[in-house]
Amino acid sequence: MPDSRVKSDLEVITDDIAALKRDLAALVEHVKSGAVSGATGAAAQLSDEAHDIYGRLAAEGVNSAKMISRQVEEQPMVSLLVAFALGFLGSRLLPR
Repeated sequence: MPDSRVKSDLEVITDDIAALKRDLAALVEHVKSGAVSGATGAAAQLSDEAHDIYGRLAAEGVNSAKMISRQVEEQPMVSLLVAFALGFLGSRLLPR
């Protein structure tokens, strides 16, 4: 009897280990598929946010260019003096 009980216990343990291997493999596959879909979703969200930021920056750039153009048209002498001053300071500050 002791030999059959030992075999039975070993079989139970072997079956439990096989079940654990199957469960672990299924868990790993689930984590992999969840991580991939999560990463894909995160990448799509980042792409959308980057597109929105680019759109806003482009619109702000256009608005700034229009504002500067209007300022130059309204006050050409001041704009010319500012451009000259910036050029002069740039030439003094930058190494030759």
